[in-house]
Amino acid sequence: MTRRGLAAAALACGFAIVVVAQRLTPITGPPLYDGVVVEDTYRWLAPPPGYAGQPQSAAASGAVQGGQSPNLSVGTPEQPPQAQVFAGQGYLVLPPGTTTINVSIEPVAPAAEPEDGVIAGNVYRFSVTNQGGAAISGNQSGGVTVVLRGPPNLPSATIERLAGGSWTALQTDPAGTPHMFTAVVTDFGDFAIVAPTGWVPASPRAAQPGNVGPAAPQASVAPLAPSPSPEGSTGSPPTVLLIAGLACVLAIMVGGIAFLWLRHDQPKPSVAARPRRAPPPRPVPQRRVGPKRRRR
Repeated sequence: MTRRGLAAAALACGFAIVVVAQRLTPITGPPLYDGVVVEDTYRWLAPPPGYAGQPQSAAASGAVQGGQSPNLSVGTPEQPPQAQVFAGQGYLVLPPGTTTINVSIEPVAPAAEPEDGVIAGNVYRFSVTNQGGAAISGNQSGGVTVVLRGPPNLPSATIERLAGGSWTALQTDPAGTPHMFTAVVTDFGDFAIVAPTGWVPASPRAAQPGNVGPAAPQASVAPLAPSPSPEGSTGSPPTVLLIAGLACVLAIMVGGIAFLWLRHDQPKPSVAARPRRAPPPRPVPQRRVGPKRRRR
């Protein structure tokens, strides 16, 4: 195989690596916003002795644009927010005649306890309605996410939704900090983080402000892009980013090698093969011919 053929094969191999990495571990969930923030103490609706209370609520409204729902990004005022909802443009199912979308998030007392664990933190009621109070749901293809932050020392947990008096677990992924989680939803209502049975919150002294971690999505930043459906979610974001990064590095290396091969394969002009320029012709001197003189 020639150098040019090897270079083309290397480029095809690099492209195949990127495609396979994305297919095996697609990047899902909200994007992360880089930065370092000081995390507020978690606030409980019914705080245990020594813990902070008075969690905050959030509310926002948005006008329908061109018959579609706008980008929505609403979160409670804590830093980072303890409860957030994101919806991409056009990913809310609107009842006929909807002109305005009203979103509210408020902590509520749990109407029932989960059977597969314990509620870690607060139960938050998410309400999305139009100007007449009619309920709005999310598109079945995805694009609407709920993000909840729980108390510290949550090694693993699941976001669950209360429906019909029982809790239902949702496909859950980490979302920035060790105790923040996200889930794609189609219906709204009461949501909570459910930890394994036997979990207890960290001591109040260990839960004081000052925990430093990566910044999470805020309600004041640009809304998130539409999220994929939960069926396409595999792996955790750190693993996904690691595999995607390695694939990009391999693709860049393969592309660089291919470029060098192609450049080395180009024929270089030879000095001996260059055509010589012919010297310019010399001017031929012309004799001036005058009229003949007559002999006397």
